[in-house]
Amino acid sequence: MKVTSFGEVLWDDFPDGKVLGGAPLNVLVRLRSLGVDGSIISRRGDDADGEELLRQIESKNVGTELLQIDQKQATSLVKVKLDSKGSASYDIVYPCAWDRIEVQQEALERVADSDAFIYGSLSTRDEVSRATLEKLVEQAKFKIFDVNLRPPHYDTGRLLEMMKTADLIKLNDDELHELAKTYGSKYNSLEQNIRFLAELSGTPRMCVTLGCHGAIYYQEGLLYHHSGFRVDVADTVGSGDSFLAGLTYKLLNNAAPQEAVTFACALGALVASHHGATPEISLQQIESFMNPA
Repeated sequence: MKVTSFGEVLWDDFPDGKVLGGAPLNVLVRLRSLGVDGSIISRRGDDADGEELLRQIESKNVGTELLQIDQKQATSLVKVKLDSKGSASYDIVYPCAWDRIEVQQEALERVADSDAFIYGSLSTRDEVSRATLEKLVEQAKFKIFDVNLRPPHYDTGRLLEMMKTADLIKLNDDELHELAKTYGSKYNSLEQNIRFLAELSGTPRMCVTLGCHGAIYYQEGLLYHHSGFRVDVADTVGSGDSFLAGLTYKLLNNAAPQEAVTFACALGALVASHHGATPEISLQQIESFMNPA
C-alpha cells in the first residue's frame, strides 16, 4: 500500500521545546507505523531547523526524496499554546519554505503511483504551493482532502472548489458548521449539515470528527457513527491526523465503513492520551484498546 501526502512540514514550538509536526506529515508517520509506504511532498529551509527536520522524518521511515530545499524561506516554526484541557492553538508564520513547493516530475509520478493522495487546506494559502497542488491532484487515484481551518490562512471559495474534486473530505464539527453556514445551510444538526455539504461538494465520502465524542462517517448517502473512546487527555495535538491515518488505512484495506470509523476513533483517542502528535502506538495496542481482554 502506497500513500503520498502534500503540504506543511514544521516544528511545533511548545513551551517545553520543539516537536516535529505538520498535519500531512503526522498522517504519514502514523500510516508508516501501520506498514504503509508513505512519502511526503514538501519544502524545508536551507538551515539548521531544516537539517534536523530531515533527520527526524527519515528516522520515522517516511520517504523524503520529494522534500525540497528552499534557499530563501526558512523552515516553518509554529508557536503552539495549550489551554487547560490540552486543546491547542497555533501561530503559523507566513511565508515559510512549504509555501513555495514547486512542481517536480518525480512528485507527479509518485502521486500517480499511489493508492491515496492526502492534502490539506493550509498548504493552499500561497499561490506557488497552491498551483503545484492543483497539478498533483490531477494525477491522483483517490484524493483525500483534510480541511484544516487556521484563521486567517484560508479562503472559503477556494475551499469549496477543493472539496468538489475530493473523493473523501475530513473535517471537525466546528469546521463543518462554519462552512455549512458560509455556504448557505439553514440546518442546525450535524447529520443535516453533513448531507448538505456532501451534496454541495458532490463528494461520495465525508468524515466529521467530534473530539472526545467520536466521529460520523458519510459514505454513498449512509451515515456511520461512533461515540468515541474515553481516555485521560494529555493533549489533542495530532489526534485528528492519526484519526485520518486510521480511517485511510482501513478504507484502503476495504474494511466496512463502521469498522473503519471505529478503528480511526480508537487511534485518535490513543494519541490524545499521549503528549505530542506522533507517539509510538502499535497495531496490537490499538486492537487491545478497542477490545480489552
